[in-house]
Amino acid sequence: MNSNINNLSNSLVPTKDNAGTSIPSQSKAVSSSSVALIATPLNNATDMVAWTVMDAGIYVTFDGTAASSSNGHLIASGTSGEWSKATAAAALAIRDDATDARVQFSEFQTR
Repeated sequence: MNSNINNLSNSLVPTKDNAGTSIPSQSKAVSSSSVALIATPLNNATDMVAWTVMDAGIYVTFDGTAASSSNGHLIASGTSGEWSKATAAAALAIRDDATDARVQFSEFQTR
């Protein structure tokens, strides 16, 4: 299993809604069709998204083209990282093999 563990910057905090409640994390299933990874629009205050790929690897594109085994960046199951809000919103993904994957996201904003 590959892991990329980074400490989030001390200037980042979980994004909160207008009532001061932290935005719930999102989980997206990734199967045999290329799909947008962000299921619901990100909060206006969000600056970056922390993510983890689970259950299986995925291919990801950021240029609007469909992800496939011949088009995209391969991200192994167990890999975590951070993307800017724009990068996360642009991400399209498809599973790497016959096993569906799941990607977990959490939103963060600068203090």
